[in-house]
Amino acid sequence: MRLFLIPISTRRTLIYGQRLNKITHANPSLADKASARAANLWFKWETGEKKWQRQLTEQGNKLFNRIPFEEWGLKSVPPLSARRQQQEIEDKKIDVIYPPSMLDEKNIPSIIKRLGTERNILHRTRLTWSLIGLPISAPFGLVPLVPNIPFFYLLYRAFSHWKALEGAKHLKFLVDKDLINAVKSDALDAVYTRRSMNTNVGEELTKDTKVVWKDIKEVIGKAQAGGTYTDGPDLLLIQERDAQDVANGLEVPSLVVEIERACKQVTDQLEKEAQKTAQDIRTEEAQAAAQEIKQ
Repeated sequence: MRLFLIPISTRRTLIYGQRLNKITHANPSLADKASARAANLWFKWETGEKKWQRQLTEQGNKLFNRIPFEEWGLKSVPPLSARRQQQEIEDKKIDVIYPPSMLDEKNIPSIIKRLGTERNILHRTRLTWSLIGLPISAPFGLVPLVPNIPFFYLLYRAFSHWKALEGAKHLKFLVDKDLINAVKSDALDAVYTRRSMNTNVGEELTKDTKVVWKDIKEVIGKAQAGGTYTDGPDLLLIQERDAQDVANGLEVPSLVVEIERACKQVTDQLEKEAQKTAQDIRTEEAQAAAQEIKQ
């Protein structure tokens, strides 16, 4: 396995685990069997003859895209089995590919540790509620001809949160055992250094609610100098259209969908924050103008 750190904005980073030389075991785990069977069934429904199957998968894919990219990233890291744990201790360190203009090498372990711990409470809580909801939704299966959608959705979410927790546990293990080998990537770095503009909330928001683009050379300079760029406003570092270039440069095609999802989610969040900031500015100006009139 090797890991990729892809900064999406100055405060949010995508982590992705790529399995190398994956071996198909004669006796796959129950989780692997369930995942394979669910994936095959979903594919059949996507191209199925029944209209309700196609509509269900279409709506389901929309729900999947709303799952936070951080969760997808943790799920890409394989669970830490006893065999894998022993193998990683005995073998060489795990390579972590990162862009040197955006991340400082000495901060890589702390970034991975943060990504492996910051969402654990959320995943444990939602895993618990998903499990509680399973027996409640089970009676819906008595309805003929219609699949028990609530039950299977809760089952999927429970499995998804469990897998994210297992991925997070694996990341913490790698940091605690000092098994991280930071590897600079010029190909990945090229995507960031060519991107000279980034999103930020600016004064123009008093006129409209569009996100303002600002230069990020100062951000890159701080990173190269070993400083931090997380203290200021959150800036978008790459966009959806950069996903293919990143995947091509790293020769990891599966990164395209992960980066596109992450960029879209972060962009939507920044735009909402920008709109709220603009509205707050207008409200303050209106209140100040009303106060002047009264005086």
